[in-house]
Amino acid sequence: MVVIFVDDYGSIRTRSEEARQLLLKAGVPMDTSRYSRFDTLCDTEDMQMLYEVLTSVKDSRGRSACFTPFANPANPAFEKIWESGFTEYYREPFTETLLRYGKDYESVHELWKQGIAEGIFRPEYHGTEHVSVWKLMKALQKGHKSTRLAFDVECVAVPPMQGEPAVKKDTAVFDIEHAEQNTQLIEDVKVGQQLFEELLGYRSLLFTPGANLYSPAIHSALVTEGIRYISVNRYFPYPLGDGKYVKKFHWNGQKEQTGMQFIIRNCVFEPTSESGALNMNAKDICLKNVDAALRWHNPAIISTHRVNFAGHLDKEHRNHSLDQLRSLLQEIVKRHPDVEFMSGDEMVRTIY
Repeated sequence: MVVIFVDDYGSIRTRSEEARQLLLKAGVPMDTSRYSRFDTLCDTEDMQMLYEVLTSVKDSRGRSACFTPFANPANPAFEKIWESGFTEYYREPFTETLLRYGKDYESVHELWKQGIAEGIFRPEYHGTEHVSVWKLMKALQKGHKSTRLAFDVECVAVPPMQGEPAVKKDTAVFDIEHAEQNTQLIEDVKVGQQLFEELLGYRSLLFTPGANLYSPAIHSALVTEGIRYISVNRYFPYPLGDGKYVKKFHWNGQKEQTGMQFIIRNCVFEPTSESGALNMNAKDICLKNVDAALRWHNPAIISTHRVNFAGHLDKEHRNHSLDQLRSLLQEIVKRHPDVEFMSGDEMVRTIY
């Protein structure tokens, strides 16, 4: 089995090239991170080009490759937050964000649904939005300069300006300062799963927390909302609140007392490096991972991010990533002729 987990679909990051240039001129170092440099909502062209690559390669059953995007069904409603004087947080469905972004995005929601119907694009839950609400609001209320400048042009999670403290882990939706904050996060999960179902027609079965950080205190709430599988790092610290963390080790199929089961990604495919440079070795690195997983009769669970495939801000890096993806898929079926491409939910239903 080969499964491709792709984080961040549906969420905003950098609004547009115009917004990026304005922030650069204001002193925000937007080119120091691949996310602030390239990451934005995938537009119609991005989705069409991705689907062409996924359907160009067939597995042993004659089925196309499939993306399992971990998606955020909502984004901050910037105007309403601004009108409240930064005293209240408001969100909007990502479909409304698409409408505000204009004609280049007008077919994206329908393309998502088309991909679901064709079995090549099966989203799962990544948190309701991909920004820590309490950290965003706290930074806005305190007048954190780069956060306020970014907010004014509908961008989030930008690098700090020189001499300015960073808003740490600002995309870690489920990070907490105090244990009591889990109560609000649980309510956000309920809202997010309901919105996810309204927009896509089903409730998510799998979950990856934004920035791979969350408290196990929300497990029961996730299970209650229909989530049975969680994709996390093999070994990472859970925040308990008040600056306390506990590290835990996980393995594929591990079952927690609430019934939650853990899914561990064992392959990496990142055609764009963290600095934004093109990674020419992404395919070869991933192939070694895939070969090792399949050799030991494990599913090859490939980890990647939307930033690689979003071309609205820079088409060259998107085209490079798609070329690498096509070559990767072709080489996988060549080396492993009995391979089966699956979505994440198909994989867990088959194995567990």
